[in-house]
Amino acid sequence: DLLMQVEGKPKCCFFKFSSKIQYNKVIKAQLWIYLRPVKTPTTVFVQILRLIKPMKDGTRYTGIRSLKLDMNPGAGIWQSIDVKTVLQNWLKQPESNLGIEIKALDENGHDLAVTFPRPGEDGL
Repeated sequence: DLLMQVEGKPKCCFFKFSSKIQYNKVIKAQLWIYLRPVKTPTTVFVQILRLIKPMKDGTRYTGIRSLKLDMNPGAGIWQSIDVKTVLQNWLKQPESNLGIEIKALDENGHDLAVTFPRPGEDGL
């Protein structure tokens, strides 16, 4: 979907599940995201958004989780997010799985979440 792209790259993460796991009970589901290092102490606002079919008002997503993190200079960090309910819903209704969007904005609006490596960055 071109509406879900920025500069030709997807701005969402799409997960496809095999039919073999569709009938399994979900005990725990964690999404781990990597946040790029910061040069100065900063507050980061992390949002995980579930993409949905466009509504009449134009809404294309619904919030899954939001959190506020204080980051210090140094190495990047890994952050886990509980996505058990989202996964359970996707397995019950696979057609509702349009993917998720991950945002981790610092105080200046820079996105620190690594979903695609930048030029010169290693992949995860």
